[in-house]
Formats: sequence, structure tokens, C-alpha cells
Amino acid sequence: MSIGLTVLLVIAGIVLLYCALEKFSNKSRADEIFADWQRKSVIDPETRRRTIVIAGHDMERIERLLEIARRNNPDRTEQWYWEKILYDMERDRGV
Repeated sequence: MSIGLTVLLVIAGIVLLYCALEKFSNKSRADEIFADWQRKSVIDPETRRRTIVIAGHDMERIERLLEIARRNNPDRTEQWYWEKILYDMERDRGV
């Protein structure tokens, strides 16, 4: 086996190992779950409920609107983002 082929196989093995470890890493998933829980726990339950009802329980839509609000208005509180998308949906519906 040539030295070039050996080096290529070693590099490929390292890349595959890294990808496998990254995919199955419990720490990153745990951090994501905790951040999601923490973000949701600071939202006023009534604001959250009204937003979900007006969105027709479409959580994907709510997540999209939250991401847009976060991108367009950095450094705001999570409560502000939820109130913003609720206000926008009520305004658009004429509620």
C-alpha cells in the first residue's frame, strides 16, 4: 500500500470519527434541549397560548416567525419576540 493511500485512509477515518461523534454527542443535544426549555419558561403562558391559538397550532410557523423576529431585532428578550409575532399576527388578521 502506498504512503499516499495510507494517509488518505487515515484522514477519511478521522473525518468519519469526528462526524459520528458530533452526531451522537449527548452534550450538544442536552444543551439544545435545556436552551429550548429555558427560552420557553420565560414566556408568559397567556402570550404563548394566544400566539399558538392564532397561529392555528402551527408550531413550525411560530418558529419561523420567531427566527425572523430574532434576526431583525437582536438583543431583545424572548418575551418581546413572542409579543411581537402575536401583535403581527393579530394585526394581519384584523383581530
